[in-house]
Amino acid sequence: MGQYSSFIYVFCIIFLLSGCSISREEQTAVHIGILVAGDTRLEKVEGMKKGLNDLGMDTRSVTFSIYNAKNDMVELKKQAERLIEQGPDIVVGTGVAEGLAIAETMEQRAKRPVVLIGITSPGVSDIQSAYQAKGIPVTGVENGYIELIAKRMELLQLLFPDREQFVVLHDPGVKASELALERVEETAARCGYSFEAVSIRSEADIKQLSQRHFTGHEAILTLPSHYIESQNRAIQQLSTQKRVPIMGLTETEVKKGYTASYGVSYENQGYQASRLVLRMVNEKSSKTVPFELPDTVSLKINIAAAENIDISFSRIGLSYGEDIFAGGE
Repeated sequence: MGQYSSFIYVFCIIFLLSGCSISREEQTAVHIGILVAGDTRLEKVEGMKKGLNDLGMDTRSVTFSIYNAKNDMVELKKQAERLIEQGPDIVVGTGVAEGLAIAETMEQRAKRPVVLIGITSPGVSDIQSAYQAKGIPVTGVENGYIELIAKRMELLQLLFPDREQFVVLHDPGVKASELALERVEETAARCGYSFEAVSIRSEADIKQLSQRHFTGHEAILTLPSHYIESQNRAIQQLSTQKRVPIMGLTETEVKKGYTASYGVSYENQGYQASRLVLRMVNEKSSKTVPFELPDTVSLKINIAAAENIDISFSRIGLSYGEDIFAGGE
């Protein structure tokens, strides 16, 4: 009888432990739906996942559903629809275009908390007001693209003192890009910089830019735009052909062959956003949380890319920048 009692006791313990395990999984299971406009922004997702792991979240109990529009803006809206239909616990967008698509799609549906990674000045662009008007709880990490314009222009001049004219690539169809261009104009007037604004919003614009004559005193400065971002390979090739340096927005672009960038990397944007994702998951709040400014910004340079077009960084410029990639595409 004692042996039988021991068997029942052990069986009960196993049953209870199994029950606790199932209950715990049910309590911690989280579905995160993620919308990305193109492959490049997947770096933000990887940074977010790393951050969640470092914060102690067991990502094995998380379902990550990633919807990728592959740089097709029509497809982006369709992917947003599919994402929201799945009813995730929290929705993550990896940029302004994704954020606007999510807000539009969610307007007539259950309001899920949204975290946006890498947003340009949400207070003055359309993104924050779009969410407020629809009553959708939102938070995220800013990318600082507008706030860093003056410093980017200063560093571009510092890196290449002989490049006295900036060719500024902007997208007139994107409010963030136009706000950044206004900051370029203000900085140029204050600091005495010379620049030419060039509109880039189609393949025809890229082709026209490739036919432009660049002088030995010009350098390219890119402004925020998903389309310009999606054309970084073509712009990098143009840099090589025309022997003109480029100041990009992110470390990712420098890895692909841009000469320099000043800002916060995609991975770091995602890593920082992981805190907000975890907060929204834990609090299950329907309240909007203030956007955060980027934790760190840095100057990245590609010495091999500069050598490939027979130009050199200034000595003082080299002391400021970090060479992160010995090559280019």
